[in-house]
Amino acid sequence: MVGILGLIIAIACVIAMIWKNWHMAIVSLAGAFIVILFNGMAPVETLTEKFMTGMSGFAGSWFLLFMLGAIFGKVMGDSGASVGIANRMLKLLGEKSVVLVVMLTGLVLSYGGIGTFIIAFSLYPIAVALFQKADIPKKLIVATIMVCPVTVCMAMLPGSPSTQNLIPTDYFGTTAYAGAVIGIICSVVMFVSAYLFLNWQIKKAKAKGEHFAASPGEDIMDLSAVDQGKTPSTGACFAPILVLLVLMFGIQSLTSIPSSYAVSLAMACAIVVGCVLYRTRLNVKDVVSNGASGGLGSLIATSSIMGFGAVVSASPAYTSITGALVNMNANPLVTALISINVIAAITGSSAGGLNIFLGSMGEYLAASGLNTAMLHRVVCIASSGFDAMPHASGMVVCNQIAKTSQKDTYKYVFICCAIMPFCCAILASILGTIGIV
Repeated sequence: MVGILGLIIAIACVIAMIWKNWHMAIVSLAGAFIVILFNGMAPVETLTEKFMTGMSGFAGSWFLLFMLGAIFGKVMGDSGASVGIANRMLKLLGEKSVVLVVMLTGLVLSYGGIGTFIIAFSLYPIAVALFQKADIPKKLIVATIMVCPVTVCMAMLPGSPSTQNLIPTDYFGTTAYAGAVIGIICSVVMFVSAYLFLNWQIKKAKAKGEHFAASPGEDIMDLSAVDQGKTPSTGACFAPILVLLVLMFGIQSLTSIPSSYAVSLAMACAIVVGCVLYRTRLNVKDVVSNGASGGLGSLIATSSIMGFGAVVSASPAYTSITGALVNMNANPLVTALISINVIAAITGSSAGGLNIFLGSMGEYLAASGLNTAMLHRVVCIASSGFDAMPHASGMVVCNQIAKTSQKDTYKYVFICCAIMPFCCAILASILGTIGIV
């Protein structure tokens, strides 16, 4: 019981310190020490074998993508290419369609296989230009950028290449397209609900007299720069993104290179294309150096919180909690909904919650007689709910990139990326129960 109390205190401490804008490395260490103390874990061994291993493992795996993603975002932002793209999208869809533009762009990129972190780096320069033009308070930008990549594309749309959509295939013998009807219905409900909610919040903010305000030290090019000829041509603006998408799909389809390296190679080529096309508009050395610095700063912050998650996962209290959850004597779907979300909330990881639950209960569910395609989609959608905690890596990265505070942005993230997908998981369970798969 003392260990469980320690987990609760540690998570509360982490959230409180994030709210106060403490650096994530300090936050993570503070949380880890609380878990270690209350669970009677050996401090030196736990920090060395769990915290540092979890942190270094994540940093090593994501080093290239974080650095290249940040450089790509910097090239697109400083050259004015992102402003040119934003301007073109507004002309196509209208100035009242800012939320729709950002959500659709995030959906396309995510369903195309680009990871959440890279989407945040790539989409932010476009989104911030749109928000500035439409005078939308910046506190809504993180939820708008993240909502499709971490809900619709991560867990709901059939065929998504996300890890969460692939994990259940090992346990149920299904494919990434399992539960297609459930997935499509939940995707539509999720997208429309988030779109309406965000636009409602924009209207409320404007009614209160709130306006867009750049973060301290942030220099954003206004969309009027397009009319003044300060941005590249439309074709040049879109060229690096097209290179990125074409090469990413091409390399993964034609070679056996691991997907992370395929995306890294495609990103590097897109950066080179951008630097060549925008060479008269950029100081290439400064842009690349500053982009790398920003990306590695975000990587350290995110890796630190992964170290905290590794300590939590190794604690006796966490083992007892997960054991009790996955062995609940309840309806299998109810067990899945509750267990996956509790585990994901503790670790801030949807994949972690799904992996741990299916590792213990996957065979039982598969043998329960329930439709395996339905089970695949339900557990997948369930994993996209309460993983969206303030200490979740995606939330940390996006706030780092946007230079925003979780205190300002999290209310909207929580509703769009936690409450709504959890409700969709309930809807998926109901649809599956009445035979819609």
